[in-house]
Amino acid sequence: MHHRLFASRWPLLWGVILAWSWTAAPRAWSADPVRVEYNTDKAVALVKRTGRPLLAIGGTTNCPYCVRMARQLETNEALAPLAAKYVILKIDTSTPLWQEWTRRYEVEGDGVPQVIILRGDGQQIYGKAGAPVELDRFLEKYLADAGTVLTDRELADLEKLVKEAQKNLKKRDYPKAIELAQECLREECHAEAVGEARKVLDQVAERAKIGLKDAQKKLATRDKALDGAVALLELKETFAGHSEAAGPIADAVTSGQQDSTRATLFEQAEVVREARAKEQARQFPAAIESWQSLVDKFPDSPGAELARRRIADLAKKVPGGARAKSPEPAQPE
Repeated sequence: MHHRLFASRWPLLWGVILAWSWTAAPRAWSADPVRVEYNTDKAVALVKRTGRPLLAIGGTTNCPYCVRMARQLETNEALAPLAAKYVILKIDTSTPLWQEWTRRYEVEGDGVPQVIILRGDGQQIYGKAGAPVELDRFLEKYLADAGTVLTDRELADLEKLVKEAQKNLKKRDYPKAIELAQECLREECHAEAVGEARKVLDQVAERAKIGLKDAQKKLATRDKALDGAVALLELKETFAGHSEAAGPIADAVTSGQQDSTRATLFEQAEVVREARAKEQARQFPAAIESWQSLVDKFPDSPGAELARRRIADLAKKVPGGARAKSPEPAQPE
């Protein structure tokens, strides 16, 4: 059987379809409800959101096998846990819509019911005429090919989690966005929330790429080289949890640290980050000590110039605060 994707083709199939005219019996109880739709729009929207496979049944009102199969799916309590993992769509085979379906999806054999199963991403995994004899085994078999199917509770938790990831992305809290988005990933799961989580990670990777380019541009200049080194170290920490984003950044940092012309620049950058962290924590005396260590170790560097300015500002916040020391003149021998 040739597999086909419906992601780009579904819009062509939209339209109102004729519902089968029998009165549906009450649905059997299960942990999650059995979802039976007559409207293609609603069915496909549900498939996209949940990632559940679509079980489409093409039939007629006077086909006893069609009626029996549909009723079993809706009312058989033993089948309910399996049927609830599908989105069931009933289509009248006398409608133009079903003719469109049979042109797009392969159905082996003639007669009704005609049964088509599409995976959550639109790939066809079954298409035959005739009601399956052992419906429970049939449902179980094709669930195995449909990927990971989430319960309603799991899906709700996942959707909540991905919204939090999106909020943190918007706030530029990239470490948290990465952490939450990665929690949303599920292997072979076609739920929309999983796709949204992947989008968050893709956007994070893109922003890391932009940050890396900007940092390297600064690093290559004379006036902003220290800013570039600091930015690279910050990027390395910020995107450490995202393997795709972290690799190029880590390589850039390693390259800079191993470059004899830039090695001391990265040493200064480490101290700058340490001192700024102490300032942010309002540990001003400790911050002054860190800035002073930069002056002592690299007295004629860009880092020392920055350190002297910061020490002067911080000294105003600390009574009797230390001030930057000037390098002592060499004593004559």
